[in-house]
Amino acid sequence: MATSMTVLYATSALAPFLVADLGLSRTAVGGLVTVSFAVAAVVSLLAGHLIDLWGASRGLVALCVAVMVALLGASVASHYGWLLVAVAVAGVGQALANPATNVLVAQAVPAERRGTAIGVKQAGVQAAAFACGLVLPTVAALAGWRVALRVSTVLPLAVVVAVWWWVPASGRQVATGRWWRLSAPSGWLVWLVAFSLLLGTGLAAVNTYLPLYATQRLGLGTGTAGLLLATFGVTGLLARVWWGRWADRTSDVTVALAWLATAAIVGVVLVLGAGHLWSGLVWAGAVVAGGSATAANAVSMLMVLRRGKALGQASGLVSLGFFSGFVVGPAAVGWCADVGGWGAAWLVVGALFAGTAVLAMRVRSASVHQTVPA
Repeated sequence: MATSMTVLYATSALAPFLVADLGLSRTAVGGLVTVSFAVAAVVSLLAGHLIDLWGASRGLVALCVAVMVALLGASVASHYGWLLVAVAVAGVGQALANPATNVLVAQAVPAERRGTAIGVKQAGVQAAAFACGLVLPTVAALAGWRVALRVSTVLPLAVVVAVWWWVPASGRQVATGRWWRLSAPSGWLVWLVAFSLLLGTGLAAVNTYLPLYATQRLGLGTGTAGLLLATFGVTGLLARVWWGRWADRTSDVTVALAWLATAAIVGVVLVLGAGHLWSGLVWAGAVVAGGSATAANAVSMLMVLRRGKALGQASGLVSLGFFSGFVVGPAAVGWCADVGGWGAAWLVVGALFAGTAVLAMRVRSASVHQTVPA
């Protein structure tokens, strides 16, 4: 999971160097993120079914190859167009990540420990952000951003070795038909995709605008705003692991989706209140939102793992909803902030999380009344 996000977080961590060397605007840097998630969303339509046909080991190798090609391509990019191509290739790796790792967990981890395994693997996304932010700027300052990107290929290479050493080539999920044909999803899965869409939209907005809000509205310094985002990320990492362990002790994880969505609303209210009552509330908001909205994605993946028959396809469809939210969220909420101010923007984010709470109840209802898996 960390490997799949390496290109995205590497370009983010190296953005100051890219701007200085290639003359990129802030809009252009944001465009790299949009293109990556847009490609990931589109490819997710097919990636899950491909994993069902290929098996986890081939899917993981394909993921690593896509990431290595993207990193090496970006490291030799002479202008913005080639950077866009590189992050587009990285989107393929993002799309393969959840289906391949979910299938692997289903094959390799006993049922009573799968919640913990899902929580740990989903925490890999936050681990990638932390590692890229910690290591790559230092490498770039010493040897240049191109060298930093090439150094990053160590991670996908290590994963390929691990796959070759530990992951069996057999054991594919039950899947039939051509790779481009999809079967209709079950009712609970349709609601879960919708849940993931709203969750991803709101979460992307928090990720994107929390530091900017802290500097522009609350008057915090850039270093403090960065620490605020780091607090959000670390809280999300710990929450994914904790909720995964919790899930191993319960037979029904759907109830947690509504709890987490409701908690995310509280987090947004605290962030909004920081601009009107006391700026210190933003720290509590970052902790609450990070510990809830981020963890909800891990819980939704565990639900797929427990109920999905065509596990890869189901994982791909849920990823489609989540990635689509990351395409829509930053631009839509940014427009609200420009037009109506920060108050309007955070109200929209709160409404998005309220929508996820409603959809979580629909997921639970459909899951209880539907016995046929996806």
